[in-house]
Amino acid sequence: MTLPRDVSVLGRDTQNEVTVIDDSISRRHARISLRDGHYEVEDLGSTNGTYVAGAMVSGRVRLIDGVRVQLGNTVFRFGIQDEVERAASKRIYEMSVRDGLTGLYNRRYFDDRLTSEFAYAIRHRTPLCVLMCDIDHFKQINDRHGHASGDLVLRRVAGELQASVRTEDLVARFGGEEFIVLARGIDLEGGRAFGERIRGVIQRAVLMAESTRIPVTMSIGVSHTQNVPKNTTSAELLIEAADVALYAAKRGGRNRVELANPSKFTQTNAAPAAAAASAKPRARVWEKPTAPASFEGDAGPVTRPKSKPAPRE
Repeated sequence: MTLPRDVSVLGRDTQNEVTVIDDSISRRHARISLRDGHYEVEDLGSTNGTYVAGAMVSGRVRLIDGVRVQLGNTVFRFGIQDEVERAASKRIYEMSVRDGLTGLYNRRYFDDRLTSEFAYAIRHRTPLCVLMCDIDHFKQINDRHGHASGDLVLRRVAGELQASVRTEDLVARFGGEEFIVLARGIDLEGGRAFGERIRGVIQRAVLMAESTRIPVTMSIGVSHTQNVPKNTTSAELLIEAADVALYAAKRGGRNRVELANPSKFTQTNAAPAAAAASAKPRARVWEKPTAPASFEGDAGPVTRPKSKPAPRE
């Protein structure tokens, strides 16, 4: 994303010009300013410091094109681009996070967002819901109507899902005929109602292939931060819970919504994946057509002291 103005504050606080959801980043972590025709970064007394090219920032440090900037565990690459370069960077980024067939976000992007959204939900005690959605009897659609028609169904279902969610919700293709929805601010019963609305939309959709209507239904498993064990640290547990609920919906006759049962889940299976995910610095890509400077890509690891969670300022 492109820096939105000549002076931008970066940190966890949503009032900043740039918000980065990362436990190791302070609420107001660093400031980037345009001075005398070049950009400078300064640390704002953050817990874990700000680093440029691996060196801790003290005072103001000038940013050059391509330099790595690290805030907590999140690494950015600073770049100055013209309109053509920004458009090309945006296309490359979109290709890396979008599913080629449906145009929805892909599994990699979803996993990254889930980690961030889960950490935010746990810290601020806000509700977060995951809906695992699977097209019923999809193999039969391919067998009866051909794979081209199957691809058409996937694209149409993806479009119906995207049109059914709120702007702040995230829809991704999870794999094959499975889709996944990440929804903020919905309680447990609201998650069930949301799933029922999606199920009804898919059932009523008119999907045609060569003048033949293809009836499509969907089974949905719903998990929620309310129905996972207390003190859960792994976002993967939400996916695991939604997946088990999805299989319960399949066993129950399909074309139905099932809520995850909190008594059936533990953190043991998800812990290794969570540890691996937390060890890798995350990078963000921001784009806006009119601004002159941006952070993009994964700049790789920077050798520095281990970060600790920022305090609740």
